Amino acid sequence: MEALSTAEAEYIALSGAVQEAIWLRQLTLELSSGDMPTKATIIHEDNQSAMSLAKNPQFHGRAKHIDIRHHFVRDKVSDGTIELNYCRTDDMVADILTKGLCNVSFERLRKMTGVTRIPNHFTPK
Repeated sequence: MEALSTAEAEYIALSGAVQEAIWLRQLTLELSSGDMPTKATIIHEDNQSAMSLAKNPQFHGRAKHIDIRHHFVRDKVSDGTIELNYCRTDDMVADILTKGLCNVSFERLRKMTGVTRIPNHFTPK
């Protein structure tokens, strides 16, 4: 399926993230004593339109073309399995792995991950 807007692309990506989160919750359940996690799994999202689509149970006229399989995100948000938190684009650490960044942004996000620089004089043996 091809996305027609940035919000739709983010919503589709959010759908994939929710699927993975639910799978990890189930794995945790199977590996633990059988107690389902009581807290919602938090997913950080930097697109407010995608968050609006996921949080608002009312029909969005602009979203009627989005495949129904992606709308289960709304169910998981409303039943408390998933919690969406807004994260400013500038603070989205995952961008270091998904986007080409200028040096300043790369260094700032790298510091946020806790990864330290290898000194220039280091040469592997």
